[in-house]
Amino acid sequence: MTLATETAASNTASREAVERIDAEAVNTAGKRQPLYAPRKKIFPKRASGQFRRFKWLIMFVTLGIYYLTPWLRWDRGPYAPDQAVLIDLANRRFYFFFIEIWPQEFFYIAGLLVMAGIGLFLITSTVGRAWCGYTCPQTV
Repeated sequence: MTLATETAASNTASREAVERIDAEAVNTAGKRQPLYAPRKKIFPKRASGQFRRFKWLIMFVTLGIYYLTPWLRWDRGPYAPDQAVLIDLANRRFYFFFIEIWPQEFFYIAGLLVMAGIGLFLITSTVGRAWCGYTCPQTV
């Protein structure tokens, strides 16, 4: 016997002596679980009614004011801008219809804003609980 035939014979004998176990890979497509749950689609419910119509009316009016205000004209005399609401940074003035505000008058506006904030806080803390507890449309 030659060396090659001896090696081949010993390899076949050792292969037959090894026990074979049928195994399947862990990550096969049939046994693999998804990492995330499938996406569930969310569909919004169409809302209708009196308060929805009121909401659309308010939104239409406020957006109309927002978009149409730059085209409103206000006559202030010769050599003055004729826009109704204008923030004139070059001349350091603020025009709001018949009111002209200079930079040295902005502390009045700051005071008004502070008073409005305090008033909002006081009204919300006193009347807000009664409103939300008894007559709020979301809870009635």
